[in-house]
Amino acid sequence: MSARAWLMMAPGDTRERTTRGLEDRHIAVDVFASVELALAADYAGRPEVAVVDLDPGDGSVAEVCRRVRAATGAGLIGLGHPARVPAVEVLRAGADDFVPAMASPDELVARVRALLRRITEYRRVPSRVIRAGEVVVDHERHAVSVRDRDVALTPREFELLCALARAAGELMRREDLLLKVWGLEEPTSTRTLDVHIGRLRRKIERDPSRPELIVTVPRVGYRMAA
Repeated sequence: MSARAWLMMAPGDTRERTTRGLEDRHIAVDVFASVELALAADYAGRPEVAVVDLDPGDGSVAEVCRRVRAATGAGLIGLGHPARVPAVEVLRAGADDFVPAMASPDELVARVRALLRRITEYRRVPSRVIRAGEVVVDHERHAVSVRDRDVALTPREFELLCALARAAGELMRREDLLLKVWGLEEPTSTRTLDVHIGRLRRKIERDPSRPELIVTVPRVGYRMAA
């Protein structure tokens, strides 16, 4: 098993079925009953993807996401009840994806595999550097710099910036970005995209309220400065 996932979830049928589903697909799984237990564990094998049950009892969503990402560097999937843990808050806190707690184990397994696939694909990209205006994307190092300043991005933010940078100067429609970055062929909402664009702007723009690098084309999509 080459890929590894952490499941930080309370014991139950969903956790057991998700574990079996991932292991059946040759993904190693480490299971923890809570975020605290996971972060306290001394594991040599760090995961590519971490699934976190965002129970408010573990602290604020932003704090939990920050701690998990700082400890693992993994792609992060937040799991929670939308009424108690809004998806937008989870994404703004740094998660790459959000899955409602009532989703089936099969859907959760599919989301983990999709995120793993995108991470793997970007690691396989031949060494090359993309320059888009003041932004430099280095695939081999999985690194980004803006105006000679290094910028730390989550895996999903990196994918989104790459998609925009490859088409610098051209219009990227919302549906095309959702397909390239999230694999959503028939998206019912673009809120996820808008949240991630906002996060990127806060990291790379001089003034996120007046973006110059990632420009909105109203009702259509976005354009990256060439």
